[in-house]
Amino acid sequence: MGKHQSLTLGDVRGVFRLLGELRELGHDPGAWRLRMLTGLTDMLGAQVGLTGEMELPYTLNRMCPVNPVDHGWSGAAERGIWLDYFSRLDLSDDPTWHQIYPRRGRALTRCRDQFMPLRQWYSSEHVQRYRRGSGVDGFIMSQRPLPWLGRDHLIYILRAWNAPPLERRQCRILSLFHDELALLLAHDGNKSRQDPRLAGLSPRLRQTLELLLAGHAEKAIARHLAISRHTVHQYIKVLYRRMGCRSHVELMATWRTPTPIGLAMDIPGFPRIPAARPPQG
Repeated sequence: MGKHQSLTLGDVRGVFRLLGELRELGHDPGAWRLRMLTGLTDMLGAQVGLTGEMELPYTLNRMCPVNPVDHGWSGAAERGIWLDYFSRLDLSDDPTWHQIYPRRGRALTRCRDQFMPLRQWYSSEHVQRYRRGSGVDGFIMSQRPLPWLGRDHLIYILRAWNAPPLERRQCRILSLFHDELALLLAHDGNKSRQDPRLAGLSPRLRQTLELLLAGHAEKAIARHLAISRHTVHQYIKVLYRRMGCRSHVELMATWRTPTPIGLAMDIPGFPRIPAARPPQG
């Protein structure tokens, strides 16, 4: 993976800054969803953002968005073309949905170039009629399951027609954001058990902190959380900055306890991790 495609500390900070803003908006779905789209389109250098949920199970020719919100169209005509496309409730002519549909109920984040060759994309009637007509092209599509609601949460970010394509780095930024957002949604309502020092930390940062204080190294944390070691390293930098620490030793001294409150274990689907064994000798 090229360096220019890797997440930077600035990328990670931007993701958590936006998540913090969303939390401050409370439970008003319209407010935080719109702020989410404006923040993501700015962060990713895109024009249009769409979000909503899909009731499970759905069929390829009957997909009804729940709580849809959209932002960033260049005009009412362009937005009207896209809404007409969705109002037919039949996405079977969209070449991307043939790959998304088998993955319903599962996590997925993909750029346009991960779906099909460009020649096949631009030769499709759907692209020429709806994408070109509404002035959008390159995109990142992301979905995360919300099993307690029986829905998939979708985020769709698009660049203008003829704009440079969205690249893998932007795809990784959106994937990180969507992972964290799904954890926040799952963890919402369980705030009463938080240690005050955990206020403002995302669930993934709390998981990383808990594993760090249990004695796990970056490589082990990456394996347990199913994320890259580079991402774990960036999380740890954010934690040091938030806690006013410069090293693992200072972090341990700050907490003066082997592990924080086990919030990570309360998140549905998060595996129960044994504490690291102390070195022998």
